[in-house]
Amino acid sequence: MIPYTAARRPDTGVTNVTLGVWLFIASEVMLFGALFSSYTLLRVSAPAWPSGREVLNLTIGLTNTAVLLLMTSALWRARRAEGPAARPMLLVSTAGAVVFLALKSLEYRGEISAGLFPSTSTFLAMYYTLTGLHALHVLAGAIGNLWAMAGAGRVLPAMTGGRVRALGLYWTFVDLVWIVILILLYLS
Repeated sequence: MIPYTAARRPDTGVTNVTLGVWLFIASEVMLFGALFSSYTLLRVSAPAWPSGREVLNLTIGLTNTAVLLLMTSALWRARRAEGPAARPMLLVSTAGAVVFLALKSLEYRGEISAGLFPSTSTFLAMYYTLTGLHALHVLAGAIGNLWAMAGAGRVLPAMTGGRVRALGLYWTFVDLVWIVILILLYLS
């Protein structure tokens, strides 16, 4: 067994899992930070910029926000559960990810059928880049949830708890990124 998988490290005060997730999130902050900075610079320098409310489906954007917040809430509730008892909340969180991705697919389909392609404008190029990358993170989180569910009965409850806490941090980050996307793109 890898040391410090469930016990706090004496040098950092956190487990290896928690430290690893925070380092991963730091790298993701840099990635999305660069994209948000690019969006801001492009928007400020553009002579005209469309209003997201007029171009995008705000109803789906707000619905997806609610879905993400509810699924993350379910995941944070799962961290109080021990071992296999975490599975139902992990399943709810995973189902929320599937709903988010399905709604995003419907939204993309509607936009593409209306002739709104990434090549149509800089706004749409940034929209597809930011939301597409975010959707990949939702898919990765769903896979992480399934991995934690599969291991919930096979590993020690403390390890399951560590995995669920790590997923809670990850999903909270994914939610925060989505809220910034909602503000920059949908509500602008």
